[in-house]
This record gives sequence, C-alpha cells and structure tokens, in this order.
Amino acid sequence: MELRDLEIFLALVNHLNFTHAAQEIHLSQPSVSVRIRRLQEELGVKLLEQIGKKIVLTEAGQLFETHARRVLTAQSDARQVMEAYRGLEHGSLRIAASTTPGMYLVPRVVAGFKRQHPKIAISLSIKNTQQVEEAIIRDEFDLGFVGGHLISNEVEALPWRTDELVLVISPSHPMARRRQIKPGDLENETLISREPGSATQAAIEKHLPTRNPPAGAALELGNPESVKQVVIAGLGIAFLSKSAIETELKAKSLVARRVRGIHIDRELKIIHRKGKHLSSAATALIQTAQRLQA
Repeated sequence: MELRDLEIFLALVNHLNFTHAAQEIHLSQPSVSVRIRRLQEELGVKLLEQIGKKIVLTEAGQLFETHARRVLTAQSDARQVMEAYRGLEHGSLRIAASTTPGMYLVPRVVAGFKRQHPKIAISLSIKNTQQVEEAIIRDEFDLGFVGGHLISNEVEALPWRTDELVLVISPSHPMARRRQIKPGDLENETLISREPGSATQAAIEKHLPTRNPPAGAALELGNPESVKQVVIAGLGIAFLSKSAIETELKAKSLVARRVRGIHIDRELKIIHRKGKHLSSAATALIQTAQRLQA
C-alpha cells in the first residue's frame, strides 16, 4: 500500500465521482480506477461500489477512510515538523477562508506575510464558513479564516478581528435620504441574502428582529460581489461587511446605513485542527494576521 493510493481513495471519498477525483489529484480517470482496484485486491475487501450512476462507500470503505485520513494527517504533521526545523526559508502553507474574509481581508494578510517571507509558498481557497471548518477537520488546509460560529470540538479557534455588518442600499433608494432607519422600515423591502452555511447570513438572522421579518426576502446569492451588484441595480437591500464595500462607498455607488437598535458585530477567527502541529510558517502567518488589523 502506498500513500498515493490513500490520496486517491480519499479524493474519491470526497467527490464520489471518478472524473472529479482524477482532476483533483492530476491523474487520468483510468489510472484512478486501476489504483483503486489494486488497493481493494490488496486489502481483500470492496471499499466502493457503484449503484446505478452513483458511487457509495461500503461499510469497509467507511472504516478504511478513518485510518487513511489518520495516515495522511500523520504524514502532513511530519512534513510540517521538518519545515519548522528548517525555519522560514522554505515551506508551504495551505489556507482557506470564508467568503468575506477571503475576498477582502486575507489577501492583505498574505501580501504582508510574503513581504517578510517570500520563499514560503501559499495557496488560498475560498469557501463558506461551514465548508472551511469541514475541510480543516479533514486536514485539507493548515489554517482557516472564518467569521462564523464553530460547531465542532475538533477545531481550535484563535481571535483575529471584529467585523461589522451594515445595511447597504442603492443611492437612488428612498431610504438613502434618511439619516435614521428603523427596523420596521425593512418590512416591505427585498432583503438580499447569502447562501446557507454563510457566516454573514447566520449573523444577520441572529440579529434581525424575528417580529419584523423582511416581507420580500426571497433572493439568495452566493457571494458578496453578487449581492453588491444586485443592490446597486436597485433590486433590493442587504447587510454586508464594512470591509466588503470600501470601494463602492468611495465611488458612491452604494450607501451604508445603520438600523436603529440593530448592531451586528461578529468575531472573525483563525482556526486549525485541534492537536495539529503548527509549522513556523503557520505561526508566523497567524502573527501577521493579528498584527495587521487595518
């Protein structure tokens, strides 16, 4: 059994699709099929089976998945220990961020880090908060930057910064001329919302008064850039992070307002798998992020 076999198997577990798994690990689909067949022959059990067009894990496959992840996690930890030993002259970091931090804040952190440590390679993936947390638990990333409530005790969370959400509206919207907006003013407005799993959406739902739900809340979009464009077009209103609308406020294509009695702050956090050894590079990136608050 080779480590590469475990990587191929786990890619299949993640996608349950030979084509997508092959793309992830940069092999041809026939090569993936051959390696999986050989692995099953070596173990003497079926790990996966095809039911119609679907691939599902067998009971043996579910058991094997746990051990395969442990092996690859141990390999990753060993590599990071050696990277720490070599210092910050070599190495790499895999980081993930939820949508708003990933699009507007983390790039600044990466830029600041790279100025100090140019030889460290960094890859950044952007997902929603729930997906980042799940990927951190699977050890697909070294660090995650998120703004949501963590639900797993397999994750360690470090403080990062506070993020404020404000109401954004088109300059042509009647509310743009008001200095003060009351919760009741939102009742007949179309509130543009984010997708399930979004920390921004979870924060909004927690703070908006349930007695005054926006009557027109029917439009759901997958990222803040889409939300901004819909609001600019005058199709609705939205709550967004102040860090996401700096450019639009300067260009006066959006107006930001606070709603009386509603103050939406959330704590952004840096997360990693509990018990994971953090390399020198990961520790240095955390320090850079906590230092760069602007």
